[in-house]
Order: sequence, then structure tokens, then C-alpha cells
Amino acid sequence: MRSFSSSFLVFFYQVALGGLFGLSATPFHELERAFYKSTAGVLFVIAALGFWGKSRLYWQNIFVENNFANVGEILFHVLFVISFAAYMVSLWSENQGFRARSFTSCLLCGTAGLLFSAHSFYQAPFWSFETFVYPVAFFLSSLLLGTVTVGMLLGHWYLIDTGQTLEPFIRIYKLFVVALIVQTIFLFISLIVLYNFGVSQTVIELQRLWTDHHRLFLIRVTLGQAAPLILSWMIWRTLVIPNTMAATGLFYIALLGVFVGEILAKQILALTSLPF
Repeated sequence: MRSFSSSFLVFFYQVALGGLFGLSATPFHELERAFYKSTAGVLFVIAALGFWGKSRLYWQNIFVENNFANVGEILFHVLFVISFAAYMVSLWSENQGFRARSFTSCLLCGTAGLLFSAHSFYQAPFWSFETFVYPVAFFLSSLLLGTVTVGMLLGHWYLIDTGQTLEPFIRIYKLFVVALIVQTIFLFISLIVLYNFGVSQTVIELQRLWTDHHRLFLIRVTLGQAAPLILSWMIWRTLVIPNTMAATGLFYIALLGVFVGEILAKQILALTSLPF
């Protein structure tokens, strides 16, 4: 079992990394660079805060407890922040090659770091279902957090650039919906798979989740999955009109639901070591 602080700080990492994946879905040549500067700036601050928070945990693991099990996570987390800083610099230059390389490096290092983070939350053999379920669950959470964040920020950009076509907004909206649906399906499938084929400790934690924390889990699913699914339909109806201001407001509400749901998921992760 990990502390809540250790679990919660993964939330910052996931928002920043997922936001970059969200940005990759937008048409770079159709939106002004100012949008990428402002959005990447917000995501970079979130990534930096997450790294600042985890730096104390990293220091304690290596220099106090002499625990080098998380070296891979630390290394790729550092590389992620450095690559992100390089991408931020590239947005103020005209070197497109440097911008593309730094952005790709962010995605690769960030994803590798997230996989190492997922591995640190379970104790199971490499050839186990946990080895597949945990990294995928972490990545889907990251993608959902990032797409809803970028969608909300892009909606605010439409209030500035009123002549922009709806295609970029629809792209990020579709990615958000796909991430939400896939995560919802994967959540329930992984519950069944881990209960039937997981290691004994995982099965014990699943039983404890339902006996001791079922209300927490139900609230997490309601706020993080069901409510955003309903709001996604409402967002689409407003985009059909089209009314980007209303869609942005609904995206903001969906963001609150997703964020609260994922924070509750981090509490479940801290209590049971389950990625739900």
C-alpha cells in the first residue's frame, strides 16, 4: 500500500502527459501558436508541480531508504520535465525540427515514466494480468484527464478566435469521448479479469474494496464515468447548433467530474493499491 500523497501526485503527471496527447490530436497548422504556448504553459506548470511534489519522495527512497526500485520512474520523470521544457522553448522559435523532436521526446519519456509509476503500485510476477492492467489503466486515466483539459482550454480559445472552424474542437471532443468510453469499458473488464485471474493479494484487495470502500467506488464511477458520459452527449448537441460557448461550459463541468473521479480513484489506489 502506498501513501495518498504518492498516489495523488501521479494525478499531476497524468494530466500533463495526457494533455500533450490531447494537443497531438489538434491540427497544428490550423490553430495559432499562441494557443499552444498558453496550453502547453498550463500543462508544464502542472508537470513541474508534480515533479516538485515527488522529488521529496524520490530523495527519501534513494538516499534515506536506499531503495533503488524506482530508478526508472525517476529517470524518465526527469527526462519528461526536461523534454517538456525544451518543447516550451521551441514554441518561441522557428525551428520546427527541434519542436517536433522535443514534443515526441515528451510523449515517449512521459509514457515510459508513467509505465514505471504503474509498476510501483503492485506486487505481482511479470507474467501476470496485473502487468497489463495497471499500465493500461494509468494510461487511459492520463488520456482522459488530458483530453478533457485540452478540450476545455480549446473551448476558451474559441472565445478569443471567433472565426476558427469547429474541426479542431470536434477532434478533441471525439478523442475525449473515445477515451471516456474505452476507460469505462476497461474498468469493468479489468475488475472481472483481476478477480478471476489476479494474484491472491489483488483478489483480497478487490474483496476489501467492495466490503470497506464500495461507496467510494460507486461515487467515483458516478462522478468520473457516468456524469461525463451524459455531459459528452450534451456537448455534442451544443456543437451541432453550433454554440461553442455552451460547449465550453459543459466541457468545464465534465472536467470537474473527471477530475473528482480520478482524485477519488487515487484515494482507492492509496487504500487498496487498485488502479480504479
